[in-house]
Amino acid sequence: MRETPGVVIKSKFKVPGTKKKSRRYTTYLDYINRPDAKDSREQFETYHDYMEDEMKSSGLFTREDDRLNDEKRRVVRNIFKHAQEKGSILWQDVISFDNTWLRETGVLHDDLVDEKRLIQATRNAVEAMLQKEKMVHAYWTGAVHYNTDNIHVHVAIVETSHMRERGKRKPKSIELMKSKVIYSLADRTKEQEKLNAFIRDELVAHKRNRKIPTLPNRVLHPDLVRQFKDIYERLPEDKRQWRYNMNGMQPLRESLDRLTDLYIDIHFKSEFQAFNERLEQEVSFHRRSYGDAEKAERYRTTKRQDLYTRMGNAILSEMRDLSKEQTIVEKNGAPKHPVRRAFKQQKIFNESLYRIERHMNDEFEHLKNQRAFEQLERDIEYGK
Repeated sequence: MRETPGVVIKSKFKVPGTKKKSRRYTTYLDYINRPDAKDSREQFETYHDYMEDEMKSSGLFTREDDRLNDEKRRVVRNIFKHAQEKGSILWQDVISFDNTWLRETGVLHDDLVDEKRLIQATRNAVEAMLQKEKMVHAYWTGAVHYNTDNIHVHVAIVETSHMRERGKRKPKSIELMKSKVIYSLADRTKEQEKLNAFIRDELVAHKRNRKIPTLPNRVLHPDLVRQFKDIYERLPEDKRQWRYNMNGMQPLRESLDRLTDLYIDIHFKSEFQAFNERLEQEVSFHRRSYGDAEKAERYRTTKRQDLYTRMGNAILSEMRDLSKEQTIVEKNGAPKHPVRRAFKQQKIFNESLYRIERHMNDEFEHLKNQRAFEQLERDIEYGK
């Protein structure tokens, strides 16, 4: 299912030709800068003065300048002219916006446009695309237009030297442009940091500091320990394969994911619910911005897979440590005297029981104190 995307990019290119067969590149600059392409009623106040006197600026912007004076405009025209003479291709991109989406992001407010944000978003997008395409000697200019139902930005690009012969760019390069525009205008960094923080700083960190096959877990969460042992006993002999994404772990990934689900249900049930709510908000943002439900679903899948991968590796890390401990024990050998061995096992068991009992006593004392405090509050309230 597709819906109206917040941002659309359309691209094409022209190869250099004669005056009779092809318009000069400078003519294209004149076209995207024509007076009827702008509507002063949708400008911020700072732009009204500019629109009242068209001779002050062409309305073009570049990597360095938001507005070009007459001298810089002549320089730009000469750059495009010489690029054509040298045989450069002319790339033409149109970044079109759904105006409702611009209102949602705060770029468009009460028919006033934050043009500086549009210009900077365009810069971020074009520079990222050029870097990915390795167009080191490219020069570009842009112009914001308001002459249609949708605000849009025209971008013109040429190469000043080392011209490439083919004009087609990689689809991923254009997709990168789109992503840069979206995240420049609607910064989701904080929201994404919260998702990553839960996975890395809370969930995985908690697991790394707590072993699963402990006596308390055997008593309180036996199914957790059982699943852990079941996976451990089925691990491949080659320990180099003990990584979640290694081929040797493919038969065990589903079991690892179930163990992760159980671990979360025991220790992070409410936090995981909040994580899922934030994730759904990001999925909705992707669907709205890109107009593509499939892309939004890929985002959800990728983020969930990151969780399972990191937790799976944390669990496998514990299993590697357990394997090393067992190897050391087997190398050193068990205590030879049966009475001494039994005494050592009983000592470990008693110490574990003591820790559990102490924990329970602490909880019981806390509960008694809490009830006593509540009773005291009631006595005060009723004047007893």
